[in-house]
Amino acid sequence: MGKFSDALKKAEMSSGGQPAGLATDKFVEIGREEIEALKLDTGVPEAPHPPSRQSLGNLDPLLVSVLEPNTPVAECFKILRAKLLFTQNCQPCKTIMVSSPQPFDGKTMVAANLAVSIARGLDEHVLLVDCDLRSPKLHQSFGLELHRGLREYLEDGNSLSQYLVKTPVEKLTLLPAGETPVNPSELLSSEKMRALIRELKDRYQDRYVIIDTPPAQFTPEGSVLASMVDGVLLIARSGKTSRELLLQVTNNIGRDKILGIVFNASNGSQGDLHSYNGYYPKEN
Repeated sequence: MGKFSDALKKAEMSSGGQPAGLATDKFVEIGREEIEALKLDTGVPEAPHPPSRQSLGNLDPLLVSVLEPNTPVAECFKILRAKLLFTQNCQPCKTIMVSSPQPFDGKTMVAANLAVSIARGLDEHVLLVDCDLRSPKLHQSFGLELHRGLREYLEDGNSLSQYLVKTPVEKLTLLPAGETPVNPSELLSSEKMRALIRELKDRYQDRYVIIDTPPAQFTPEGSVLASMVDGVLLIARSGKTSRELLLQVTNNIGRDKILGIVFNASNGSQGDLHSYNGYYPKEN
């Protein structure tokens, strides 16, 4: 199994969230005590004046990187940001796809919180793209109304700018999914979609593109989109996502594309999406 065998063992969790036989030199556990001790010494500067809570509108409570930026949960996303943007001996990925093997693993909230965390840096701008055309949720995460977006652009749009939406977070722009189409696979595998990802990556040197996609095991879009991006971050839910399922997804996407695996809810109860506490980095 190589380097992924140890990571996949993490999915074989008990309901208490204890890992089974995971190599300690390859897996980073981010617990509350460690976060308090680190105080986020990640080398990433923070924006000096985050918006007040009153100005943020009707945000999803799970968007902790905005609503509770100084809590241990938000620190987890800052540490994840640092691992992705400041890995040694390689250039940071500019286009990052966030996916999961199955529904309800928490991929959309990881994508949203990661995007916020990156945008809070002094020099980074982020475009968050909702490619989950079957069940779009990102606009709701930021308290936004349904808006024309990726679907309409891929069908007959000429200028991407008319579909972009400002979020309450400075330097974070959303390309929503738009109305649910009848042919999501065909739209996302089109040459126009491939050209869009290529343009976003090449045109804006200071911009990171975070892409939320449908669950990889149940839809064909994941493998197609993975071929267009620099890297893929997989989200697995502790006690729910099996090792075998993770292995299938990594093989379908391609192991060279996998940046790491985030194990969600491995400290709290199975219903607690706030417990993002594991990250398995790709070896160089």
